[in-house]
Amino acid sequence: MSQLIVLLTVQGYAAIISLAGAILVIAVVLFLLRTSTTQEDKLAVKKKVYKIRGRYFFALVTCIIILLLVTLQLLPYPKFQSEPGEVVTVVGMQWMWKMAPGTSIETPAAFTGNNEITLPANKAIRFIVTSGDVNHDFAIYDNNGVLVAQTQAMPQYHNELQYVFPQKGDYEILCLEYCGLAHAIMLGKIHVQ
Repeated sequence: MSQLIVLLTVQGYAAIISLAGAILVIAVVLFLLRTSTTQEDKLAVKKKVYKIRGRYFFALVTCIIILLLVTLQLLPYPKFQSEPGEVVTVVGMQWMWKMAPGTSIETPAAFTGNNEITLPANKAIRFIVTSGDVNHDFAIYDNNGVLVAQTQAMPQYHNELQYVFPQKGDYEILCLEYCGLAHAIMLGKIHVQ
């Protein structure tokens, strides 16, 4: 039995909870159908239904709160953000990425950087991402073409993305939001050593 519980995924738990909820709703409907055949006073029946409805609502809210607290622990995000090993400023502009180590106080138009940067492996890197013109999407892909991290690059706003590169190699940066005719050639590269 304990192996069955360990093997269930989040979707499996959701299916079991949905099934239990459906059974509960069917039981309430059957109860109401069974009790509605008697010739009770309508006021007495109304009180019973309101009493059941109040209990059902309280139980439902309690279950939702408990499930919310339990499932929040299953999210893939760190429980706290640690201090980064390095900070990198990223500015997206049509149709290039500019990256440089450190936090920049320059405007996006005045920011100088390169579309390639070298970063260490197994160290928390905090990317401070903005845009100098339109919305872009800063997406990092590993050697196998798998998306490992992404955030929006928006004008006049700084998004922070923290990521630890688990292995050495070259990571591609692509824009995932259509930003104009040359969107497809908006590329960058992170060399992880």
